Amino acid sequence: MSKPILRLFWKPTLVLLALTSSLAALPLVDRFFEDWEGPSSAHFSTRTPSGARVLFNVPQGAVGDGRTLQLELPPNPSSGPGGGPEVSTRNRCLYGHFSTRLKTVDTASQPKAGVVTGYFTYFNNNNQDHNANGLPDNSEIDFEWLAAQPEVVYMTLWTDYRTADASFRRVGRAVNLRTGQILYTCYSEAFGQCQTLAGPEAEPTVIPALPGYNSATEFYEYGFDWTPTRVTWWIKNPDTGRKLVLWDYRGPAARIPSVPAYYMTNVWYTSGWYPPGMPDAIERPKGPLSAFVDWTLYRPFSRVERARRPPSSH
Repeated sequence: MSKPILRLFWKPTLVLLALTSSLAALPLVDRFFEDWEGPSSAHFSTRTPSGARVLFNVPQGAVGDGRTLQLELPPNPSSGPGGGPEVSTRNRCLYGHFSTRLKTVDTASQPKAGVVTGYFTYFNNNNQDHNANGLPDNSEIDFEWLAAQPEVVYMTLWTDYRTADASFRRVGRAVNLRTGQILYTCYSEAFGQCQTLAGPEAEPTVIPALPGYNSATEFYEYGFDWTPTRVTWWIKNPDTGRKLVLWDYRGPAARIPSVPAYYMTNVWYTSGWYPPGMPDAIERPKGPLSAFVDWTLYRPFSRVERARRPPSSH
């Protein structure tokens, strides 16, 4: 599809200098490891709309230290991320290694509940346009899971989003980890569109299955490595401890976020996003539903690390 050319070549040097200057003055998050054992967090703030709860130091026998963060979505929540519980870093992050160990919302008691668990970075003030493509910047890197489909992982890169008309720029991939099937890898500029990607934008082309994978019944370690030239999503195989790369995106720089973003985890009700072939899986939750986080880590990359390939395994 054609892209807007508004301001695309308008004083690019000044745009770059302005961006560099603003980032240099911005307080960014330093390296941290949050195990959620205290009564609060030095790194994260919380948001709890009506009825939602964010609970620290919650007993959980399935984790090493026995304590977790609990994000509880209330019954009958409002639709959209604003209606659910959320934790977010107090300052923004840029390029680095992001990882967590979590268990997504389990809706076995209401299989058609429309619930999303999100682990991601995000920033959008709907005004700035540092990449000068005519759309407000939307710096976002997502892991998301639909509770009605706990075997599938959704991964997305957003660089732009305009609320007024839902114009955006994003690339995305969905993988059924239980079978190893890549459901799609595509670029889109409007909802309902999917321009299939290939080559370095669609690696790896084969993903080994994790038999029995269910994001809602077991804790898994997930992460992504973000550099100016690539983003690599991965999960650790709980049996071997090795990283399984889900997507090693190396596309045009314009499709990779370059604006610092908050580091977040949330749970929310969706009234419009459902798994393919399950249009009725958008029921409003009838009772409280929770996701659990064992720990969360961030390590910023040095300039040298930003320029080289993120490790695929260790």
